[in-house]
Amino acid sequence: MSLQASLSQGLSPNLSSSRPLSVITNNSENEDVTSGRAWSRRVVDAWDPLILTLDGGGIRGYSTLLILLQLMREISTWERKLEREEGPIPGATSRSYAVNELLPCHYFDYMYGTSTGGLIATMLGRLRMSVPQCLKIYREVGNDLFGHRRTRVPLATKYFHRPLETAVQRIVKTYCKTHPRGQCDGQDWHPWNLETKGRNPDDPWVPDISEERICQSICLTATHSGKIDEAYLLRSYNHRYNTRVQFADWLIKYNEGADPLRIWQVTRATSAAPFYFKALEADIRGEVKSFKDGGIRENNPASAAWSEFLSMYGEDQEPSLLLSVGTGKPNEAHDGFASAWPGPLGQLKVMKTASEKFAVVKNLMVKYTEGEQTHRTMLSTARGQHKWYKRLNVSSGLETMKLDNWEKGPWIDPETNMEIIVPGGASLRRMEEVTEKYLNRDFDHDHDTYAPPRTMLIQTAEKLVRHRRERERTKDQDLRRWQTFMGQWLTGELGPEDTVLPPLPDAQPPRRRRRS
Repeated sequence: MSLQASLSQGLSPNLSSSRPLSVITNNSENEDVTSGRAWSRRVVDAWDPLILTLDGGGIRGYSTLLILLQLMREISTWERKLEREEGPIPGATSRSYAVNELLPCHYFDYMYGTSTGGLIATMLGRLRMSVPQCLKIYREVGNDLFGHRRTRVPLATKYFHRPLETAVQRIVKTYCKTHPRGQCDGQDWHPWNLETKGRNPDDPWVPDISEERICQSICLTATHSGKIDEAYLLRSYNHRYNTRVQFADWLIKYNEGADPLRIWQVTRATSAAPFYFKALEADIRGEVKSFKDGGIRENNPASAAWSEFLSMYGEDQEPSLLLSVGTGKPNEAHDGFASAWPGPLGQLKVMKTASEKFAVVKNLMVKYTEGEQTHRTMLSTARGQHKWYKRLNVSSGLETMKLDNWEKGPWIDPETNMEIIVPGGASLRRMEEVTEKYLNRDFDHDHDTYAPPRTMLIQTAEKLVRHRRERERTKDQDLRRWQTFMGQWLTGELGPEDTVLPPLPDAQPPRRRRRS
């Protein structure tokens, strides 16, 4: 089965019938530790944070979603396997674990995203969508955003911002979880339940921290401060730095709180790439701020997620998982040095000068859209990828693909399995092919640290499933937390008339508490 055909089923053609690698390999204790298998099987505290971070990269976010699709496919495999071997969780609702029905927000506590990653984090976390739903949205919205240029004047804004705003409002209206069906106007707020708290949306506002137990989405943007653009976090939860705890100098301290912006404003803010979309201006508590694409400062939000985690949970803690997903490694062949201009003209001084200037601009765009430096820092911090830190990023094939690459061409429709000529078809097919090749390749010493991509995916899926199952198994110890995390109060499954069971005394070791 081709990758395109498998998209409608959430399957990967070459991995769909394979057993998890951690099951079919030997169980040597030392090898378990270094290979990551010990990490994937161990659950210390079911509610230790599970974090997903998503890079920026324009239309290449489609590749990010393809990687996440395979992750959900592996999660489906592990859900069935553990239920078969360990039995269903007592009192659990029967589930099919079909990939089209699995929600990443049931497996992650926080989702950080920059630019296109911010849009994905919002759809998966705030709107609680499935990966196949997001893939379909990307194929539809790609043409709305990049199919019609505003101008071809160099250094001018290339695209209209209205189509992006309209598209996100349409997505919110379709997938809203906080209004009865058909009653959402697409103007929902990014912080949870702003209007339902009885507050005036125009007034300064601080959300209740009780909402922190829902999967939270954080979009990294940039706003002007002094003489530079600084990274700025648009959170769906209220975070305040504790002044009584010394904050390490080497960690980044971001803005506090959760700014009351509508979901479409948040996605506009994180996606306002220079020369592509106009910056978003918004009134934040009486101050007009101009928001730009967060990739200006941190295209890979993994370090932001790490700093945020330490500021909340303490510097001596580690998350249970921080999964970072990129949009393809950049081409660093020249890395700021000009290649020779072809032909005799290349010998002219004016052409050499032009080549150097062009190389500088090109290098700036490479640095703007890459996240490998952050990855190297995280790799050092986590001392490898065999434990809580994982990075998945297509290693080759997307180096020359621009943020707005949208080429008409042949593409296989996953719903009909028929090849058709569509706008963006060539771009979609290219991303599908190189992502499939990446996910199925063998270990590469130039790119991998301890295991090939498919092994990291399988181990990550096992870790996520074991945590979810343990959370459900111990749900009566904090039933409200479980119900909130699963979205049962959002979907109408539970209402005000439902009662909450009290925690069972001394039923488990106390969870790690935030420092106060």
